[in-house]
Amino acid sequence: MVMLTKRHGWVVPEYDRVCLDIVLAECADLFVMTKYCKQFRTAIQAGANVGIWPTKMSEIFKKVYTVEPDATNFAALKENISHIPNIDFRQAAFGKEDGTGSIDDILPGNIGAYQVKEGQDFKIIKMDSLGVTDCDLLQLDVEGFEQFALEGGVETIKASYPVIALELKGLGMRYGCPDQHTHGWLSELGYRFVEKIHNDSIFIKD
Repeated sequence: MVMLTKRHGWVVPEYDRVCLDIVLAECADLFVMTKYCKQFRTAIQAGANVGIWPTKMSEIFKKVYTVEPDATNFAALKENISHIPNIDFRQAAFGKEDGTGSIDDILPGNIGAYQVKEGQDFKIIKMDSLGVTDCDLLQLDVEGFEQFALEGGVETIKASYPVIALELKGLGMRYGCPDQHTHGWLSELGYRFVEKIHNDSIFIKD
C-alpha cells in the first residue's frame, strides 16, 4: 500500500527522510535558470518527484510538461498538482527510445535518488513524443539518465533551443555516459555552459 503523509504543506511518501528538505531549498534555483529565458511559453521537466519543481514552474510558464516514473512519488505528485490546470504530468521517464523500465532504489529513505534500470514498471517515452515546439526551459534531474532524455528530445530542442538545466554529478557513468560526453553533445548543438548552481549545470544557445 502506498503510504503518504503531509510535511511542510506537501504530500510526500512517508518513508522519505532526505529529499523534501533538499528540494524545497534548491527550487529557488529556478530563478537562476529563468534569468536566461527570453520567453516563458513552455517548460519541460523531469523527474517531477512529488511535484515541487513543476508547481513552481507553473507560476512562471504558460504550460509545463513533467514526468515521474516512481509509483509512490507519482501518487504524491497527483495529490500535489492535479488541481493545477497548466501542468501536464505522466508516470513515465524520458529516454532515447520508447520502452519500459523499473526503479533502482539506490539510497533507501531518499525519494530523489531513484535510478532507471531494466524492467516493466513504467513507460519510457521520447520527449519528442510530446510534440512541443515552443520550449523555453528544459530542466532534467534524472539521476544519470540525462543524456538519454536529451537524445530522445533532440527535435524538441532544435525547434526552439530552450535554456537547458541538467543535474550533472557523475551519475551518468552508470550508463556509460560521463558528464563530459553530455557537455560535448550539447556543444555540437551550439550550446555553451554558462553557470552552475548546486548540482545543476545551465546551458544556453546564443
